Amino acid sequence: MPEHSRDFDWQACSDLLFQDHDVLMLFDDSLDGIEDSDSQVNQALGMVNLAAQDWFDPFDPEQARDPNRGFRHQ
Repeated sequence: MPEHSRDFDWQACSDLLFQDHDVLMLFDDSLDGIEDSDSQVNQALGMVNLAAQDWFDPFDPEQARDPNRGFRHQ
């Protein structure tokens, strides 16, 4: 492929591949409790609920894959 000016734009890759990086805040000891939806910081930032029991809930249920869709096999 020909070179492109954004070939090494790793920030763009990160933004395109991940919806957000809020989950990284769970690893910051100074933000302990941020996963609680009642936390002032959580509410001020408008974060999704990062509590462990919600990790597998879709961010946007309207765009979630239909669980009854099945799988394609090649």
